[in-house]
Amino acid sequence: MKKKYMWIFLFIAILVLSGCGKSGSDGKTLHLALNAEIVTMDAHKTTNDYIVPMNVFDTLFAMKKNDDGSTEIVNSLVDKYDISEDGLTYHFTLKDDIVFSDGTPMTSHDVKFTFERILTLPDSAQTDCAIIIDGAQDLLDGKEHSLRGITIEDEKNFSIKLISPFAGFTALLSTPSTVIYSEKLVAEAGEDFGVVPEKTIGSGPYIIKEWNRGSGLVFEYNPKYWGPEPSAKRVEMKIMEPQVMNLAFQKGDLDVLDCMYLDSAIVKSTYKTDTYKDKIVSTDRIGQNFLMLNENIEPLGNVQVRKAICQAIDRESILNTIYDGDGKLEDGIFTTGCIGHSDNNQGWLKYDPETAKKLLADTGYADGFDMDLYLDSTANDSVKNTIQAIAENLNSIGIRANINTMDHASYLDLRNSGEMSAYFALWLLDFNDPDNIIYTFFGSKDNTKLRSNNYSDESVIERVAAAKTIVDENERLKEYEALEKKLSQDDAAFVPLFSLKHLFVVSDRIESFSPHWAGWNDIYFDKVTMK
Repeated sequence: MKKKYMWIFLFIAILVLSGCGKSGSDGKTLHLALNAEIVTMDAHKTTNDYIVPMNVFDTLFAMKKNDDGSTEIVNSLVDKYDISEDGLTYHFTLKDDIVFSDGTPMTSHDVKFTFERILTLPDSAQTDCAIIIDGAQDLLDGKEHSLRGITIEDEKNFSIKLISPFAGFTALLSTPSTVIYSEKLVAEAGEDFGVVPEKTIGSGPYIIKEWNRGSGLVFEYNPKYWGPEPSAKRVEMKIMEPQVMNLAFQKGDLDVLDCMYLDSAIVKSTYKTDTYKDKIVSTDRIGQNFLMLNENIEPLGNVQVRKAICQAIDRESILNTIYDGDGKLEDGIFTTGCIGHSDNNQGWLKYDPETAKKLLADTGYADGFDMDLYLDSTANDSVKNTIQAIAENLNSIGIRANINTMDHASYLDLRNSGEMSAYFALWLLDFNDPDNIIYTFFGSKDNTKLRSNNYSDESVIERVAAAKTIVDENERLKEYEALEKKLSQDDAAFVPLFSLKHLFVVSDRIESFSPHWAGWNDIYFDKVTMK
């Protein structure tokens, strides 16, 4: 599943008339930038590089963000579907006349092939997307050679049977990790699929024309695309450092600037001004910024110590000084914009260092203790400043916080081993369902270990796993509300901090721009309309 450290930086610009010095006389070429090379174009092999899958391929469903900020699931490749009364079996009908960009028709066989590939590809990063399908575990373990939970009825009709009901299944099928591949074209491409542009063929609005390692990517409109024709007919992406991107925007060479990668002081002094006040596009980043605490590392196994840490952190000050107030304090797992967000679980967490000191004293730590905070060396300045502020807050109540900076690979290895004592991070939703966040962190003992949390109440872990199977939506949301209270307030399993706004600045050459519904850096090119 996509991971919430997203290092792609996206910017958009429009080519104007040739007399202005840019190629393309129709003004319909977008110029984008990314800060680092992608690793692969194959969605099954990454949880990070989604810019190609999002624009070259299609999913069965899509997430739509409404004007009021709410989201809803809408059909994409699917024309219609129904669900059995027991919530286990989904019957789907594909839309007519959908073809891949080379003209190959899409069929039900391609859908089954896609999910079988997710489960059998040796270096698949997406098995979680398919594991709920009946027979998935047996296929993954090599006990079977086909996915029995997907039944092909004809070229357009198929059914998927789950091992248990899951109300968020259609939402899951909207994520870029579940884009549909052509069985025929993947077989013909062999090892070149996801590596060679002309062999990486999808059904989405764009075709990948060039992948120049170390330089960038080029996309062109897919004339065989089944959906509305996008405004931009060509997209050129070049690798740039964030500082260079900022200068390029100032010079008029880029049309959308992602403010997340700039120091908040620069954003405030340069872009939160009268000059750009009508050019800022703001969207909620639907996800949680949090401090994770490892219960296996003492004294963090003591709930009173964890509660002391929760009350020691001045979240409002961090939000205002480091992020210029572009966000909202969050007191639970399900943040603003996430299905399952409950006002009943908000407002309880207060900054109270004196109470924090008393809690430490009452548990035998009046003199404090030593504590390691871990930082990924690739983190941006805002993250570095945040963990520094957290360390200072902890030091003020006697906890001697030491910041350990590690290279990215070592950082992930330590975290995934379950032995990282504490770290600050962000999790953005992949799909809008409570299960996407609560199960990822607390749905199994293995999950709690991978996040270096090691939450110890197995009865709660079992409830989290069972909640996804509740068919009645009101009952399901009520259980998630109770679980959120238990984990956040009663057990202080982590320190909830805040959710953030994602700000972009656009030039007057952009008619409209709709960011990703969850506030990702990655964008859908067809969501940009050019003048």
